[in-house]
Parts: sequence; C-alpha cells; structure tokens
Amino acid sequence: MSEQQGPNIGASLLHIHRAISRGIAVSREKSQAFAEAGYPDEATAAGFWTYVQTLESVTHGHHLTEDDLFFPYLRDRLPGADFDGLMGDHQTIAAILDEIGAAREAGSLQDLHQALTKLEAAWHPHRGKEEATFSPQVAAEIMTPPEHIELGQQAAAHSQEHGVPAPLIVPFVLFNLEPGDRAAMSAAYPPEIPNHLVPVVWKDQWAPMKPFFLD
Repeated sequence: MSEQQGPNIGASLLHIHRAISRGIAVSREKSQAFAEAGYPDEATAAGFWTYVQTLESVTHGHHLTEDDLFFPYLRDRLPGADFDGLMGDHQTIAAILDEIGAAREAGSLQDLHQALTKLEAAWHPHRGKEEATFSPQVAAEIMTPPEHIELGQQAAAHSQEHGVPAPLIVPFVLFNLEPGDRAAMSAAYPPEIPNHLVPVVWKDQWAPMKPFFLD
C-alpha cells in the first residue's frame, strides 16, 4: 500500500527504493543459482543480463537525479539533513555499479555475485538514512502538491536528458513492486505511460526481463 495519497515525491522515492531493493535481491539470488546450475535456456540468460543492466541504470539514474535535482532543491528546506553524506554514499555505490558492469560485460556470474553482495551491503544502510531524511510524511510537510508535481516533472526531464532508457526503466520499477505500490507508482506517471507505452509500445523491449518480475 502507498504511504501517501496524491502526488508525493517522498512516496515515489520510497517506491523506487523498493524496486531497487528487489532488483538487487533477485539479481544476487539468480547470479548464484545460474552459476551453480547453469541457465535453463538462452532466452533466460539474455533476459537476466538485461535485468542486471537495467538495475545498474535505475540505481545510477536515481542517484544522479537526487544529486543534481532533489538534494539541491531540499537543502534549504531540510537544513539539518546530511546531504553530503548521502552523496558520498552515492559515490561508493557508483564504484560498485562499475564492478557490476565489468562483471556483466565479462559474463562472469561469480564476479557479479560478489559485486552484488557488496552492493546489497552498501545499499540498505544508505536507503535507511535517505528514507529517514525524506519520508512521505516529511515531503508532505515541506512541499505543496503543485511543488510535488513540478519536481516530478523535472525529474522525468532530467532522466530523459541523461539518456535513461524509459522502455526498460519504467517497467523495471513497476514490475519489481507489489500490486499496491505498483498502482501508486503508476499514478505518478502520465497515464499514457502505464496504460499504453508499457503494455503495448515498449513491451517487446522489456519482455525478456519478465521472468524476473513480479506478476
């Protein structure tokens, strides 16, 4: 279930965090399973590596948007928050994402599993600090509904400007969420995206990842 009704950047960030957390867990679990037993078929292998690459893109893009847009916007509104520390965490995680990318390019499941284990260890404390700093409740107190909408639109434009592949990113976020969170996150997008682009126009691009998504 969503923690906040109506437009709320804090709730959207919470949903993205949940999607990333599941993406890390699934990637780590499957990297070990495939290393031990092999892939059931070539399509599953291709879908898995696409899933891992999209996890990299989602995590990097999320942190880039925070560093470039959200944190500068929030500094004056939350003067006691440790944004410098959170940005330092992003640098640590970026280095691990580079390791994941190198393992992916080499096709090494063992190296991938090791890098994902490091990512999981770094990610969860960072997520906890960030959610304590900027919860949906805090976001509702310091921003008006129009400000939530405006910042969300700026975030979407920022993602497009930096080449984040929406046909993979949006389905990755939505289908790594439980139904209630998925519905809330879908409502944060323009209706055309969850109602037409994801299920119709973009489907062939993200379909290889479907075995790793929630129903």
